[in-house]
Amino acid sequence: MKITNKVVYQNLDDLFNQSPVFELTDADKWVIFSDLHMGDGGSTDDFRTNSDLFTRALKEHYLPRQYGLVLNGDVEEMQRFSLRKIYKHWKSVYEVFDQFRDQTRLLKTIGNHDLELGMMKDLPFNYEHLDGFVFDYKGDNLFFFHGHQASKRFQKHNELIGFTLKYFANPLGIKNYSVAHSSKKQYKIEKRAYHYSAYRKVVSVIGHTHRPLFESMHKVERLKYKIEQLCREYVEDIANQTEAIVRSIRAYKKDLKKYYKQVRDTNFQNYVYNTIFNIPCLFNSGCVIGKRGMTCLEIEGGKIRLVHWFDGNINKKYLHKTGYQPQQIPGTDYYRMVINEESLDYVFTRIKFLA
Repeated sequence: MKITNKVVYQNLDDLFNQSPVFELTDADKWVIFSDLHMGDGGSTDDFRTNSDLFTRALKEHYLPRQYGLVLNGDVEEMQRFSLRKIYKHWKSVYEVFDQFRDQTRLLKTIGNHDLELGMMKDLPFNYEHLDGFVFDYKGDNLFFFHGHQASKRFQKHNELIGFTLKYFANPLGIKNYSVAHSSKKQYKIEKRAYHYSAYRKVVSVIGHTHRPLFESMHKVERLKYKIEQLCREYVEDIANQTEAIVRSIRAYKKDLKKYYKQVRDTNFQNYVYNTIFNIPCLFNSGCVIGKRGMTCLEIEGGKIRLVHWFDGNINKKYLHKTGYQPQQIPGTDYYRMVINEESLDYVFTRIKFLA
């Protein structure tokens, strides 16, 4: 069968209609992580680098604050490692997952790298594995799925990819190559998920591409938006903070220039996905295995926010820049920083009138 965009959209529609629905209220608190890619603890285990950061964030920040936990796919790297080896090495992490399941709530979806979980019996843990689910927020919907369902490549080649990783990449010590390394593939998947979500007038929350998105905007668009916003504040400055605003503008401008210098392929940078208006219908939690830390999404008090967690030794730039306000986990060198925040009411209002 030829895989077309129409087929992908129909698959997403089927997934949406078959997904369980849970109520989301302003009293609820959730944190969303995806793409842990937990392995066997060896040199090709991508999770190993940020494992302590991830575990400490869950145990010392989210659990005491009574957050529910969403693990949105590719938690286990089963295209490279057996579940037995993964569970044996990272049993302490699963014990933290158990605490969320028993004390608050745990929702776990399946990604393309842990697809086998949906077909296995006698699992070493007791979690329900969902293909997707929906939060009903005041009659509007947030649709959670990993994101591989919007990929034509996955629809055709997932088994072959798994075979290659397990029997060729692993023995050679090659780390995971995925869609996350290809900007063009990332953009195509995001574009399909974006257009489907705008048509459905829902918020889709995905992972898979490893690229954080907030209100359908990539880092570049967010930086441009912040600079624009600060320029307006400069004109309207009545609190004598003009110099602080100037320093913030310079910091964001420097980040923007640095990005364009590092990323040569900018043909995919149309982050409004060829629509007249940018519809804030697509969010991506990023991944846990980033080189400079990990990202996640938080939902609390009727607001959604994008958060960056990092090690202060790696990302010293955030600790000394105006415009960034990181929060430290007591007794550690780990920091939490809010990148963006918006009310869900505002997000859905924009979707309602602009989509």
